[in-house]
Amino acid sequence: MKFSTPEIIYKIKTAQDKQVLNWLYDTVYPKVRRYVLGNNGSVDDSKDVFQEAVLVLYKQVIDNKYDLVKDTEGYVITISRNIWINTCRKTNRQLNIELAGNPVQAEDNALIKLIMTEKWDAFQRLFDMIGDRCKQLLLYSTYEKISMEEIAVKMNFTNANAAKTTNYRCKQKLIELVASNKDLANSLHP
Repeated sequence: MKFSTPEIIYKIKTAQDKQVLNWLYDTVYPKVRRYVLGNNGSVDDSKDVFQEAVLVLYKQVIDNKYDLVKDTEGYVITISRNIWINTCRKTNRQLNIELAGNPVQAEDNALIKLIMTEKWDAFQRLFDMIGDRCKQLLLYSTYEKISMEEIAVKMNFTNANAAKTTNYRCKQKLIELVASNKDLANSLHP
């Protein structure tokens, strides 16, 4: 049984939320679990992330900050994904960029979703153009904030300076690709 957003808000505010919680656990939790497990997490991690996301949803509803146009399922999944990404950053866990998925915020309207999807696609195309080694190196250095010493070990560079030099070259390659492809550059800018 799926609930409309007004029904969810009403049931949470009037403490009649048992069915809503059951629906969230039956429908949304399996997706969150699959995401967390696919990104170096455990079942316990997925439960913690999901429960924290549900708490965020409840707080938003109770504080009258939850918008009626939001898709609750998408909202809880997005919150869960963001919680897990932050957890991974803090613990230096590696995320699978393919499973991390499109960063479209489920609570945004259709136009914003379309724009964000186009930007994500442009980003993916750009990353595909620089090659797997550069892609992995930039994910480690920029996204995961791993030191050059650790990157050198993980990626079999002779030392941290070699990793740093390659990192610089990969960034330059990205800049050149964006500069030489106006359509791609336009789709990445606001």
